Amino acid sequence: MALDVKTTVSDALAFMVVDDDQILVHSLARALRPLGKVAFSNDFDAAHLTAANARPRVMLIDIDLPSVTGIEIARRIRSNPEMDSVYILMMTSHRSEAVLKQVAGLDVDGLLQKPMDMPALLVRMQALLDAPRTGPRSSGN
Repeated sequence: MALDVKTTVSDALAFMVVDDDQILVHSLARALRPLGKVAFSNDFDAAHLTAANARPRVMLIDIDLPSVTGIEIARRIRSNPEMDSVYILMMTSHRSEAVLKQVAGLDVDGLLQKPMDMPALLVRMQALLDAPRTGPRSSGN
């Protein structure tokens, strides 16, 4: 006998964090958990595949990862039209113009500077959860 399992909004994955800083990952998970389910990926080369299977509402991706850049992960995610409804926020401690220009050229929904202001982040995350992303951006960041 098969079980009829239905995914409700409260059961769905709200956030996926992709970062190699385990302290930050756990801090974000603890902060975001009251807003919804949180998962993280430490298989950076396959993070886009994990995201495609898990279908988070919001992804927080560090730019500077050991085996592949967060920018490449974001590009891989955006190359899958089924992932257009996922918000992508890049995270970085970099302040260089080169990094900012790379992020501006992506179809992402924002850049979070580390260290993060957690209360402000929570307000922003709740706003994203409350409004569906309607697909690719048509203009700059």
